[in-house]
Amino acid sequence: MDCNLLQLPAELLWMIIDEVRLDDVIEDDTEDEDDIEPGVESVVIDSLINWSCTCSYFRNLLAPNVFKSVKLVNNEKSGSSLDTVAKSQHNVHVKELHFIGPALGDAHSEKAAFSDTEGIFPCCVDGLISDLRRFPSLKKLSLEFDYKSEKRDYRSWPEYTFTEEETPEQVVEAEASVAWRALTSKTYSALSRNKSPHFKHLEIRNLIWKHVSAYEDAAFEDFLDHIEQFTFSIHLHERLQGWELDRSLMENLNVYFFDHLANVTSLSIKEFEHKYLPLTGRIHAPLALKVNQMPLLTTLHLDFIFISSELSDFLVGHKDTIEELVLKDCYASTGPQTDIDDGIDWSQLFTSLCSACPAQLHRLELVYTPVNWWSRANQPDEERFQKMSTTLLQDSSRTLFLYADMEEMREGHWQLWYDWEEWFAAYLKGEDSESWIG
Repeated sequence: MDCNLLQLPAELLWMIIDEVRLDDVIEDDTEDEDDIEPGVESVVIDSLINWSCTCSYFRNLLAPNVFKSVKLVNNEKSGSSLDTVAKSQHNVHVKELHFIGPALGDAHSEKAAFSDTEGIFPCCVDGLISDLRRFPSLKKLSLEFDYKSEKRDYRSWPEYTFTEEETPEQVVEAEASVAWRALTSKTYSALSRNKSPHFKHLEIRNLIWKHVSAYEDAAFEDFLDHIEQFTFSIHLHERLQGWELDRSLMENLNVYFFDHLANVTSLSIKEFEHKYLPLTGRIHAPLALKVNQMPLLTTLHLDFIFISSELSDFLVGHKDTIEELVLKDCYASTGPQTDIDDGIDWSQLFTSLCSACPAQLHRLELVYTPVNWWSRANQPDEERFQKMSTTLLQDSSRTLFLYADMEEMREGHWQLWYDWEEWFAAYLKGEDSESWIG
C-alpha cells in the first residue's frame, strides 16, 4: 500500500525525523566544508538537509532542525549564504552561531595573502557579526580563529610569534600589517557593535596569546556586561608546551574579560590541550580571578589548571552564590622543587571552602582522565604505589588527590610531571580525604 508522506500527521512525521536523527552520524570532522549546506553547521544531519530540499513543505517542517546551529566561515561564500538565511523566515530558528576565522599561514610571510589586512574580513561577514539581532532567537555565539589553516600550519610559525610581549603601539602596528592579527581585531570590533546583545552565551575557542586592541574599547566592555554565560579555551603553540608565552595576556584576563562580566552566572575555562595553568612563578601565569568579579556567579567549570590561593580566595568570595564547582584534570603543586609562589594542597582548598559555608553549593566534582601511571620518565615507587592502590580499593572513605609539577625536559620546554612523593605523603597524612569528606 502506497503512503504519501505529505498526508501523514505532523506528529508521525516528527517520529520519523527523530529516528533519522538517531541513525545518522552527528559529526564528521573530515568532511569537506564545500559539501556542507551553505551556512549550516556541520553537526546538522545530512539526511535531514537532503530531505528538506525535496519540497517547500518539508523545508518548513525541518527548518527548526536544519537551522538550529549554523556556521559562518570568514569568506564571501559563507557570509552571503548566511545573509540569505538572515533575510528569510528561517532566521527565527537559528539558536547557535559558530564563527570560524581561518588564520592565513605564516604570520611573518611576505606573501600578499598573509598581509591583506583590508580584505581579510569580508563586508558580508562584518554585517552579520555586527548585527546578530538578525537572528532573533540566537542563544549562543562561538568564536574560533582556526590556526591550522590549509595554507600553512601554525606549527611552522616561529615561536616568538606567540612569546614576545608587545606595547600597545606594537599591537596596533601588527593589526595593520599582519592578516591574522587584523582578523581578530576586526572580529571583536564588529562584535562590539551589537548594542545590548540578546544572546547570553559567548564562547571563545582557542583564544590566541596575543593582545587585541578591541579588548580595550568601551564598546567591547559594554558588550561583555550583557553576557550571562562565558566559555573560553586558550590556544597554545604546541612547541611551547604552554609556559613560554606572552604571560601578560593571561595576567590581564581580568582587565580584558573578567572585570566586565557583571551579569555572568556561569564561567567555563575549557581544557588547554593538556597544558596546565595557572599559578605564579617562572613557568606559570596567574588566572586573574578576583573576589570582586562576577558577583552573580553560580557555576564554575575549570579544566587543566593547578589549584592556587587565587582560586581559593575567589571561591570563598562567591560563597553566597556558587552552586556548582567542577574541576577536570586539575592538580595541586606543593613539592619542594616547585618554583611557584601560591601553590596550595587540596586540603587547604577544601578547608577554606568548607569554612566559608557555601549555602548554595550542591555539586562539587573532581574529574580525571586516565593517568599514564608507568611513564618511563616518571615512574612511582612500585611497592608503595601498589600498597596505596590496594588500600584505596579496600577503604571507600579514602580518596586520592593528585599532585604534579612542571619538569623542564630541555631548555624552554616543560611538561607535566606527576609528583609521586607528594601523592604518597598526602595519602599517608589523610588530610585531603578528611577535608573532602568534611
